[in-house]
Amino acid sequence: MRFRALFVGGPVDGQERVLPHCNQYVGVRGTSDVYRRLFTFGMPRTFVYSLYDIEETMNRLWHRYAGEDHA
Repeated sequence: MRFRALFVGGPVDGQERVLPHCNQYVGVRGTSDVYRRLFTFGMPRTFVYSLYDIEETMNRLWHRYAGEDHA
């Protein structure tokens, strides 16, 4: 089974990927960054992995998808 994941922060910020697992932690090859799964939403499930705590992650998601972040 494959799982959809959204990454917040670090070298893969804003990327959506399909993972073959839904581990609590996901490392990024070639870096020392380890993302932690914070929550899931939607159907089919999307797992949100972040380098930040839940509050900072939600702020970054809000700014990105509300159109206030031009990155």
